This record gives sequence, C-alpha cells and structure tokens, in this order.
Amino acid sequence: MKMNINEEMRNLHQLFLLKEVDRRGLVKNRPESSAEHTWSCMILAQYFLPKVSQFLDEKKVMRMLLYHDVIEIEAGDTFVFDDNLTSEQRKKEYSALEKMRKRIPKSLSHDFISIWKEFDENSTPEAKFCQAIDKLDPMIQSAFSKDEWKKNGITEKKLRQKKQHYLEPFPEMKLFFEELIKYAKKNRYF
Repeated sequence: MKMNINEEMRNLHQLFLLKEVDRRGLVKNRPESSAEHTWSCMILAQYFLPKVSQFLDEKKVMRMLLYHDVIEIEAGDTFVFDDNLTSEQRKKEYSALEKMRKRIPKSLSHDFISIWKEFDENSTPEAKFCQAIDKLDPMIQSAFSKDEWKKNGITEKKLRQKKQHYLEPFPEMKLFFEELIKYAKKNRYF
C-alpha cells in the first residue's frame, strides 16, 4: 500500500487544530483550548466510570469524548450560557461536521461522524454519560476562579437549567454537581 505522507499529515493536522480553538474558561489567565477541555473530559470519564452503577462501553466513551468538540474547529466554541443560541448554530455545527469529514483522514472519518452524531443525539447510555461529563468539566475547571463565574453571570439557577438534567441519570455525578453548587454558594460565587 502506497501512502501519500504529505496528504496524510495535512489531514491529521486538521484534527490538531482543536488546540487552537479558544473556550470561555481560563487556564493560567489565558483561554482554555478545546483540546485541553477534551483532555480533562477524558480524565473525568476515567474518574467517574468506575463510580457509575450502569455498564458503559469505556472504549466508546473515550472515542466519543475525543471527537465531541472536533466540529468546533469549523464552528467555534458554543458558550452554554449564551441565551441567543438558535437553530442557526445547529446548522453551523452540521455544516462543520460535513467539512471536517472531508478534511480528516478517511480512515477516521466514518467513526468520527457516527460517534459525533451519537453524542449529539444523546440517545445511548454512553452519549448521556459523555454529555454529563461535558457539562461538569467547565464547573470543575473554573471551581477555583470565582471571578470567572461572576464575569460570565453564572448563577445557581442558570447552572441547574443548563446542566442538571444531563446529570440526573448518574446519581454519582449528580451528587458531585450538588457538592460543587454547595461549594460555590459557601464561597460566594453567586
């Protein structure tokens, strides 16, 4: 089998661009990258997988978390507390999905598309788990930065509206969420 190394490197590099996508959260006074968020989600999955009561396919969970934000390379990060998100953002994400499918290595594109759609549809236990992890991660990332919460107008009500229902299927994660809320209240984050 002959390989065009230039093409393969170009296609692989498309996925590396996730390192350049800035999120709202901060790491040492600079924006967290979507790649850093992906990494911390995978760490959280390793932490919570042994704690949840239902069986989850660990390999699928890790693949789903690995790919869940790749569309942000094209579509940009979506701030969960932005009340102006519309169906236009959904169209933008699906357009980004198609663009990324064409730009990444063919050997990865089918898995990327199917696993991302499963995550987006939130229809399997693994997708529900990954969605919960994705919602919990920014809270932990910013847990020691009270100013970030205040600057972004994060309130207990907003956290519960935007995140709580994703955590409900996993009592162990829901308990962690509740403890984070208590911590934030005690330390006057809101």
